[in-house]
Amino acid sequence: MRILFLNSLYRAWAALFLTGASLWGTLQQAAAQGSTAFESNILVLEHFTNASCAPCAQQNPTFQSLMRNNPGRAVAVRHHVAWPGLDSMYLANPADPTNRVNYYGITGVPALRLGRFALNTTMNQSTLETWHNITPANWVYDLETNLVGAGPDSVQISGTVYSLSTPDSGNRLIMVLAEDSIYYPPPGQPGGGLPGNNGERLFPMVTRRILPDTNGIAVGSGAVPTSFSFKTRLAPRWRLPHLYLTGFVQNSTTKQVHKGFKLRLGLNIHTAVQEASNPTQNAAVQLFPNPAAASTEIRLFGMENYLGNTDRPQIQLLDAAGRRLPALFHWTGETTLRMDLASVPAGLYHLEVLVPGKSAVYSKLLVSKP
Repeated sequence: MRILFLNSLYRAWAALFLTGASLWGTLQQAAAQGSTAFESNILVLEHFTNASCAPCAQQNPTFQSLMRNNPGRAVAVRHHVAWPGLDSMYLANPADPTNRVNYYGITGVPALRLGRFALNTTMNQSTLETWHNITPANWVYDLETNLVGAGPDSVQISGTVYSLSTPDSGNRLIMVLAEDSIYYPPPGQPGGGLPGNNGERLFPMVTRRILPDTNGIAVGSGAVPTSFSFKTRLAPRWRLPHLYLTGFVQNSTTKQVHKGFKLRLGLNIHTAVQEASNPTQNAAVQLFPNPAAASTEIRLFGMENYLGNTDRPQIQLLDAAGRRLPALFHWTGETTLRMDLASVPAGLYHLEVLVPGKSAVYSKLLVSKP
């Protein structure tokens, strides 16, 4: 299974590699802010709201507190809608939220959906945990988000998704680019002025764009991996360190959803189908420089509980056929290693990080020789 998986990845990404400088800058920003840059096998809730909706202003603070208290379990993307009044975030992109409104038949806000299930923004911790436990996690998402262009001004999103249990057919991968959070200063201050009239100023995980479009990507039953690659422009007003890609697989007919993911733009993620009692959450590995020639530095994220002791992760460099290569690794800190590539031929490789008792975490490395 591993060899098949690696071969499919190799075909999908043989012509792609991460831009080291911009990626490393994004990683530094993520570390400095202390925010969660990776979340896998999570609930991706769709929250319909409006900046002129009084009940929304009353319920949103409590609901947002619930989301903040459950990293690695749930995230909510906010679709700002046309009613009951003015909402400048809706006006910035009316088409995408309206598509989801029509898909679910939303008639009032606030409204909360987990696919075919209509939930309530007043739900408590116990209810959220119940939904997390019963929502299936049948799909594997292996994604790269590569920042490109001046600024950068675009993001290249490439990936492969498949299902190990082939639950049904007619599924689509829905991905939402969201900005977290958008703050409106009081009137009279630079950039001041409210987006509506309900008094709210801070808006988390605001939908900026549904990618690659509102139809999503057809992935069928998942028995055969689906690979994709596309580029989308980033609007100048969007703040790059606050942009996240969230996604989930949804059956287009039944509206049933499966657990999904959240990651900061410029990073990549592999979500394994994991044991509910033993998940690896918020874990990732990144490389700099990449491409590399003589050596590269490896930085581990979200594995702090397994570093600095005798149960350090095992690092392996694999070729497209799943064969382990003779690369030398040297720990340079509790979360960093240096890999010597002198004996590694030029090519595209797969780096595997094995945490004892947990699911593997992956990254890609392009080795180029002068």
